[in-house]
Amino acid sequence: MSSQAEEVSHRNIFVRVFAKNRLFLALVTAHFAIAYVLSQIYHQPFIFQALPVALMFAQVLIPLFLIFLFLWRVAWMIFIHKPQHPFEFFIKDLRAIMFDSERLLSGLFAMLLVSVFSSTFVIIKDLIPVMNMFAWDPQFAALDRSLHGGTDPYLLQMPLFGTPYATTFINLVYNLWFIVLYFVVFMASFDRKHTVRRNTLLISFVLIFTIGGNFLATVFSSAGPVYYQYFGYGDHFLPLLETLKDFSAFSPVWALDTHEMLLDGYINNGPMKGISAMPSMHVAIAVMLAIYGFHCRRWAGWLLVVYALLIQLGSVHLAWHYAIDGYAGAVLAAGCWMVAARLAKRF
Repeated sequence: MSSQAEEVSHRNIFVRVFAKNRLFLALVTAHFAIAYVLSQIYHQPFIFQALPVALMFAQVLIPLFLIFLFLWRVAWMIFIHKPQHPFEFFIKDLRAIMFDSERLLSGLFAMLLVSVFSSTFVIIKDLIPVMNMFAWDPQFAALDRSLHGGTDPYLLQMPLFGTPYATTFINLVYNLWFIVLYFVVFMASFDRKHTVRRNTLLISFVLIFTIGGNFLATVFSSAGPVYYQYFGYGDHFLPLLETLKDFSAFSPVWALDTHEMLLDGYINNGPMKGISAMPSMHVAIAVMLAIYGFHCRRWAGWLLVVYALLIQLGSVHLAWHYAIDGYAGAVLAAGCWMVAARLAKRF
């Protein structure tokens, strides 16, 4: 191939990569602008952390994901495909992935945009108490009890998780949310065969966090059961917190340390201070992942449904959320997916 032909080919690849990600790019750019404007209006520093986030992806998460994918691919080859010449098959399979320039560029560009968006999302989330101080907790706590027969949902869950080891288990599941989320986003970013499905997930990712985690979280600003007493609404959830502390004497409850870290960040303007309860982003994203799973494989969808249910239960048991925060998050995820699907097909 001549140098001129190679230049045209490379230019075409960049054009296709840009076209594939143009709506995702537009949404992330718009979110960046909103975050910057809000930081100026409320006289808060615009601390843009996209580079550290991208480095964290590159140094920690992506290598972890690649190791998992390598092991999964080897297992698939040995137990499912069973080629006559496994080594030759694996090398050919690896080359097909590593030398697909368009796939790699598009995936890396998408992950860069995810890094930018994650940074600007945190900027707006940290502004929530500045824009609208936490005020909805009493109403949400009362509504929670009303919808569950006059009883706090965490009490209804105690037969399931009312032991130290069960609490450690649900806390572990809850903490894995971050890895599960970005693993699926990573997989989707590098998906070349199913462009509409890929873009639907990425657009949903932005819509859910922007509409739910930024806009609705500001309008319905609430801190959650764990901070109910601190913000002057009474000690109604103190028994739950005392129970978690008692459990931690026998088995780890990592949520307790995170509770303290976020409150300390809020009080002392530390780097980690993003307190927000309504709607639950953990549940919203878990539901989004379940919907995506069904579009990939039925078994993956059901597995992620189970995961979303555990996230919902864990968010209540660990005192992060009122149950209705999760219900609202689930509805939000379904609505954003439908909108994203239409946008992905159109653009």
